[in-house]
Amino acid sequence: MKMERIEVRNAKTDLSGLSLEGVCFEVAGRQILEDLSLRTESARIGIVGRNGSGKSTLSRLIAGLIKPSSGSILVNGISPAKDRKAALTEVGILFQNPDHQIIFPTVQEEIAFGLRQLGQTRDEAAQGTERTLARFGKSHWIDANVSTLSQGQKQLLCL
Repeated sequence: MKMERIEVRNAKTDLSGLSLEGVCFEVAGRQILEDLSLRTESARIGIVGRNGSGKSTLSRLIAGLIKPSSGSILVNGISPAKDRKAALTEVGILFQNPDHQIIFPTVQEEIAFGLRQLGQTRDEAAQGTERTLARFGKSHWIDANVSTLSQGQKQLLCL
């Protein structure tokens, strides 16, 4: 069974947690998700279900990778689909297959890209990459080609 993982990070507003109100999503006239509502202040949730039940679609909606056809989603008071940059500090998604998430050939470029998306300068991102790898005891990965990493190592890189 496939499972997507969603993490809602520390709240910065009084509107903490995850809120879905009447969320619907359709593709080419086909209803994929219909009238979903949920409120939770849990820091982590798991989305479990059968193949084709909409887990990945819901995960992508919560992370702001796609917009709902109708309804609203708030993560700690932020609409991920409307304010993607702010959402990057609030919610993250880890795909089951990290190869679907990694876009750069080296570990250094991959981590620096994420930090640049958060508004860091090139120098700040380079320093942040070094700090992040050191924090996990993986400084030796900095120049490694992503293709040489195991699946577990790639998942750590995505995190």
